Amino acid sequence: MSLHCNFSITNRCNVNGINNGVIIIPVILGFSSVVLIIIVIWKTCKMKQERERAPIIQLQDKPRSLNRLGNEYETVTSTTERILAARDPSLKRWEIPPENVTANLEYMQSGSYGPIYTASILPMDGSGEVKAVLKALHDNASSKELMDFLDLLKFHVTVCNHESIVKPLGCRAEKLPLYLFLEYVSGGSLLHCLWQFREGEVRPGEGVFSLTEKSVYSIAKQVACGLDYLTTKHKLIHGDVAARNILIHEDLTVKLAGLSLAFDVYKTGTLSSHKAAQVPIKWLAPERIIKRPITEKSDTWSFGILIYEIVTLGSPPYPEFQPLEIFPKLQRDYRMPRPANCSNVLYDLMKHCWQWKPYDRPSWSELINKLDSLMNNADGVKLLQTADDLDLNQYKQAAGVF
Repeated sequence: MSLHCNFSITNRCNVNGINNGVIIIPVILGFSSVVLIIIVIWKTCKMKQERERAPIIQLQDKPRSLNRLGNEYETVTSTTERILAARDPSLKRWEIPPENVTANLEYMQSGSYGPIYTASILPMDGSGEVKAVLKALHDNASSKELMDFLDLLKFHVTVCNHESIVKPLGCRAEKLPLYLFLEYVSGGSLLHCLWQFREGEVRPGEGVFSLTEKSVYSIAKQVACGLDYLTTKHKLIHGDVAARNILIHEDLTVKLAGLSLAFDVYKTGTLSSHKAAQVPIKWLAPERIIKRPITEKSDTWSFGILIYEIVTLGSPPYPEFQPLEIFPKLQRDYRMPRPANCSNVLYDLMKHCWQWKPYDRPSWSELINKLDSLMNNADGVKLLQTADDLDLNQYKQAAGVF
C-alpha cells in the first residue's frame, strides 16, 4: 500500500510521507506542559518563601509571663533604683539631660502611660534645637509599668529608625520621671487633615492640603515603605494601619504612628486577643475578625482600607453597613465599590489588597513598585474632591471607632 500526501501549503509532508503536524503538535504541547510545570513550581516556591518570611503572630487569651531581672516581674516591694539599674545599657547614649529641654512643657493630651507634652530640646547629636513630643510615665507608676515604659524606650530606639516611622530623639531613663522624646510632626493626624480639606476649613492649595491623585500615591508609598521595613527588618506587624495612625508634615511627608500592637509583639512575640480586638472591625482582614494568626498580609488588607480613606477624604469604610455586618458581606465576596474620584488602576490595587486568602494579596515590595510606577503618570494638579456628605459628629458610630 502506498502512502499518499497532499502537498498543499497548509499540509506539507516530510520525505517519508509523514505529516509535519504529527510531529510539531506534540512538541508544542510538550513544551507548553514543561513551561506550565515550571510556572507552578515557581509560584509554589514563591508562596513558600513568603510564608517563611511573613511574621506569624499568634493571639493569646492570657498575657505571656516574662522573666525580668532573673525572676518574674518585680513585686511592689521592688525598689525603683533596682529596676532602673537593670535597664538596657543601650539607652545611655540616647539620654537627654534636663538642661537640654530648653522650653516649658506644653500639655497635649493623656496617653496610655501618662501625660503627653510638646517641648523644645537639644538632641545629643548636636543638630540644634528642635520641637519634640514628650511622652512621660505618670507619677506613682507600679513596678510593672516602670519596666514596661523602659521596654517602650528600648523599642523606639531599636525599631523606629526609618524615614516613614516617627523617630525617637532621645529619652530620660536614668531617674524618675522617665521621658520618651519623639519627633514632632507638624500637620498632625492624616485623618483630621482629610476632614479639614473636605470641610473647606483651609484654603485649597496650601501645604499639606494640596491633595491630588499624585499625593495619594506618594502617601501610600511612604506608608508601604514603613510597613515593609517593620516586616523585613524586625519581623513585626503594625496591626492598626489607618489614617488615624498616620501623621503628616506640611510637605506631604508621612510617618507611621500608633505602634502599640507592634510594641506588644516586640516584647512577647504574641498579641493578646483583648488588645487585638480593640482595632475597629472595618479595618480588619477577615482572618483577624475570626481570630486566626496574623501575618504581614493582614496589614496589607488594612492598607487597602487606608487608600480608600485617603481618596474619599476621610470617609469611614463601608459607610452603609454596621461593623457586625461586615464579615458576612466579605464572605459573600462583597468589596467596597470604587469611589467616584478614584482611578480604575488604583481601585484594582485596593481590590488586590482585599483578596480573601492572605497569600493572594501583594507583598510590600510589589505594592511599592506598583505605586512608584503609577505615581509617575498621576495627576499632580487637580485637587481631590468628594460629593459625599460626612457628619463628623457621627463618624465614630459609622466607623465603629469607640
